[in-house]
Amino acid sequence: MRYLLFSLSVLLFVACNNEKVSTFTLEGQIENPERNFLLLQQESNIEKKETTFIDTIFLDAAGKFKVSFNEEPHFYRLIVNEKLSVPLVLGQGQSVKINIDATGTEVTGSKDTDLLLEYETFRAASLERLVRTIRREITAESKNENPDPLKIDSLGKLEISNYDLHLEELNTFIKDKMGTSLALYPTSIRWKGEENIEFYNELVTAFETKHLDLSISHVLREKVTRLQQTSIGGTVSDIALKTPKGDEVKLSDVSKKLTLVEFWASWCGPCRREGPVLKRLYNKYNNQGFEIYSISLDTNEKHWLGALEKDSRTWTNVSSLEGFTTPAAYAYSVTALPMNYLIDEEGVIIAKGIHGDDLEQLVEELMIQ
Repeated sequence: MRYLLFSLSVLLFVACNNEKVSTFTLEGQIENPERNFLLLQQESNIEKKETTFIDTIFLDAAGKFKVSFNEEPHFYRLIVNEKLSVPLVLGQGQSVKINIDATGTEVTGSKDTDLLLEYETFRAASLERLVRTIRREITAESKNENPDPLKIDSLGKLEISNYDLHLEELNTFIKDKMGTSLALYPTSIRWKGEENIEFYNELVTAFETKHLDLSISHVLREKVTRLQQTSIGGTVSDIALKTPKGDEVKLSDVSKKLTLVEFWASWCGPCRREGPVLKRLYNKYNNQGFEIYSISLDTNEKHWLGALEKDSRTWTNVSSLEGFTTPAAYAYSVTALPMNYLIDEEGVIIAKGIHGDDLEQLVEELMIQ
């Protein structure tokens, strides 16, 4: 009898331990929903814009829902309708409540999501203060009857330098508040610069220690590796994209003594304002071994071709019209424009993210050596 009871206890113990414990639970209510379901997707790779569909969540007659998931801790997005989605950073054991009504969206129960929303609020304020105010000044000056090109040029340089200050402020926020939170992952899309690699490496090492088996740990480590590979002294990977005529041209096929690999787009004001500098350098030094290989991150072919013609970009211009999801942008860790890499004939990076007078001066110095 004792043996039978013992056997039943073992079976019950095994059965209970074979049941999966839910990772997180989502519940809430949508006021006047446009449809009777929500979609949950995982932001598998934010830089590649790769997502994984997880499930359809159905609403009851009152717009309420409650469902548990056995999914790994990750960055998710709850799709409410075509215009509204809710970012969610979901960790083990979190029970998250989401309520959406005419006053807005309220999310409670996830400290990681709270931290991401705090970061995004800070980011928006920093971008407004340092960058968008300058952009509005440039737009206003451009619309004047007699716009001052020197003022526009000066403001353009200020916009670029202020964007770097903006990124520094984001890094400070991450250092002071993120720790090893899962919310660190979505911030990585704005990681930039070899001067920050040691900082990012320390962040990811600590994150890996706490979240060793998570897929986002591997994505973050790979991000740091790409930043290291595209730092000054690193060797660039080859690029093969099509010209406006449809001919595939490799970077390695056109590289010369000195080559500027430029990432730009027709909608990027600072990129367009740098056009005259590139034109001067190309016309002056192309016959002496200077080349420009410009990768457009446009998605609209008409806009790309129109900018090429208007700006007289006569050097090598290529694009896949995939925007930031083009493999070249991912390989070179380009998540914001303008961005460029100056490489030697061996493909070694001499300088990066250098613009205007600084770019012109460096190219002139290198070409006379």
